[in-house]
Amino acid sequence: MDSPFIFDLSYYEEVNDQLKEIVNTEKEKMSKASLQIVQSIANQGLVHIFGTGHSHMFGEEAFYRAGGLACINPILEPSLMLHTGAMKSSALEDLEGFAEKIFNHVQPEKSDIFVIFSNSGVNYVPVEMAKKVKDSQLPLIGIGSRKYSEYLKNTKNRQSLSDFSDIFIDNHTEIGDAVLSIPGLEQKIAPTSTVCGAFILNLILANVSMWLIQQKKLTPPIFISGNLPDGKKKNTDLYNRYRKKVRTL
Repeated sequence: MDSPFIFDLSYYEEVNDQLKEIVNTEKEKMSKASLQIVQSIANQGLVHIFGTGHSHMFGEEAFYRAGGLACINPILEPSLMLHTGAMKSSALEDLEGFAEKIFNHVQPEKSDIFVIFSNSGVNYVPVEMAKKVKDSQLPLIGIGSRKYSEYLKNTKNRQSLSDFSDIFIDNHTEIGDAVLSIPGLEQKIAPTSTVCGAFILNLILANVSMWLIQQKKLTPPIFISGNLPDGKKKNTDLYNRYRKKVRTL
């Protein structure tokens, strides 16, 4: 009789280790990032979140959801998202000159702040978007894998997201993202950049809401579940407040 299948928790252990490493080594930078976002929101600014490929999910993660800030503007360019063609989006995220068109369409204001995600850190679109943000003298928080981007900077001879970020937060993912090795399989499995990136983002934004109340004496504009009492009414009030600034609303 074959041995029963044993449900393996190695992925859980890897993710746990990476999250602990993030807290232990990136706490100060996450704190500074939170403060920069607080200052932007206190000045009526928006938080623009951008990424390509799977990294576009972080904009959606923070946007229009229960417990999330209403002043989040996700930059969701369909051609850079996987649902319109995975191979096409991979090619376009490495297309020089594309980021400037996207940035100009966003039309950010001086009080705004950008958060750019790129796990590899070297594809042309996120890097050029970062450069455009800095050329416009706007604050920039970059989030990605330092180990992976340093490896690719050397092999591809390119600049990386960290080169332009005021604050760069390392998500501590491995080169190539996947973390688990299986005997008999050459390719590793189980990526961690999404769970680590979402953790970093939500940890920062949670502190932003706390600090807006504690330090600025401001009530953060928070969406609540539309299924809760008065949820739809309160969310509609926030929609009316931000719909002209956050186009995706």
